[in-house]
Amino acid sequence: MPALTKTLDLPHPHPPEDVPVPAGYAAGAPAPWWLKFAVKLALGALPVPAQAWRALGLRRHSFAALDPGRLVAPLQWRMARHQALCGQAPRSVLEVGPGAMVLRAPIAAALGLGPIWYLDVEDAAPQDLAPYRAAAEAARQAGLTPPDLSACRNRAEVLAACNARLLLGGAEALAAVPAGSVDLVFSEVALEHVRRDALAPLLAALRRVTAPGGLGLHAVDFHDHLGGRLRHLSFGPDFWNGPAVARAGLYCNQLGLSEVLAAFAAAGFAARASQRLVWDLPPVPPGGVHPALGRAPEDDRICHAALEVRPA
Repeated sequence: MPALTKTLDLPHPHPPEDVPVPAGYAAGAPAPWWLKFAVKLALGALPVPAQAWRALGLRRHSFAALDPGRLVAPLQWRMARHQALCGQAPRSVLEVGPGAMVLRAPIAAALGLGPIWYLDVEDAAPQDLAPYRAAAEAARQAGLTPPDLSACRNRAEVLAACNARLLLGGAEALAAVPAGSVDLVFSEVALEHVRRDALAPLLAALRRVTAPGGLGLHAVDFHDHLGGRLRHLSFGPDFWNGPAVARAGLYCNQLGLSEVLAAFAAAGFAARASQRLVWDLPPVPPGGVHPALGRAPEDDRICHAALEVRPA
């Protein structure tokens, strides 16, 4: 993919709130980074499907998915943010890369959202009905009225009862969503896992389905996912974009905040970071960032960002 235009230093009427990265943030397992990296690569080389790893408790999406704090309140906050920025509550919603959080469909329906769309590259959502019924109970405990799931016999019937649909694939899967029909699009630390050559088509597809007065809310991690802060930036694209890293479940696209904002702009969005977690000094890997990445130096201070995205 061609180098993206750097936009991080452009003036903005609403500068982001910068918050120091908390001590120990995303530190990962207490083991040497290179050991964790080698073990991940070795496990990824084994002929074991991703579903089997998740069944063993490894390579799971959406850790602590049934944590009460991750159920009702985050959806309520996003709806309130849409109300504040767009002047009205959203109805239709699309979550990108939900993993197991498809189980929140009963809560979204209880909040009055619908249709509810989920887009993921693989099916990591629970098949068992218990998590969906637990989510419906969480909605009831919050004073909401979720759909009645008592007669549902499988996940497909649960999603139908919630006016929800899970789409599997990349940007092409969004062809099932009518143009300009989605009020609220959001993702939770998913965009950094989109491959570089797939990001532009995905954002173009999101632009097509986003309503004229719609809003995107995206939380994006920029740190190394093994607790090495920015250790993943020591690798060049030839290796990092290859099959070994993908099989190990380590892939993140090595893009910085300025590049992600530029990608949204190229797709026809006006995007800004409303909050950034920043390091005082860039935690670059030994030997520095690989020169082929061509990153803006300011990007190396940013660990995480919350993005607000509107159709331009």
